[in-house]
Amino acid sequence: MPYLCWAFLYTSTGVNSYEKTILAQILQVLDLYAADMRKQFEALHEKFDSLQRQVQALNEKTDEMDKRIEEMDGRFERQIAQLERTVNERFERLEAKLGHIRVEPVETQETVDFHSVKIAQHDRKIRHLLHAR
Repeated sequence: MPYLCWAFLYTSTGVNSYEKTILAQILQVLDLYAADMRKQFEALHEKFDSLQRQVQALNEKTDEMDKRIEEMDGRFERQIAQLERTVNERFERLEAKLGHIRVEPVETQETVDFHSVKIAQHDRKIRHLLHAR
């Protein structure tokens, strides 16, 4: 009803009744328009508040998801570290076994060489004994 103050000014300045009626109708339309605008602003304000609540809820969900992702990341890092330790231990055991396997053929070759020399010596002795008879 703020436009009624304008109507009061016009009524007191000597405006005729027809003009007063038109002015009153214009002011009434303006009041209706202003009331409608206020309702629209209130509706927009309510929608804005609703959107703010939704954004806040989304922010809370996002924060919760970030926390859960960080926890999962920590678990994965711990599992990967444990897996690396396990794999390293197994490789070390495998290297130790392979080290023994490498030593065994060398030792076997040395044994074969020793026996080959002995067999050759015995063959010479046998040939020498056979020729000496």
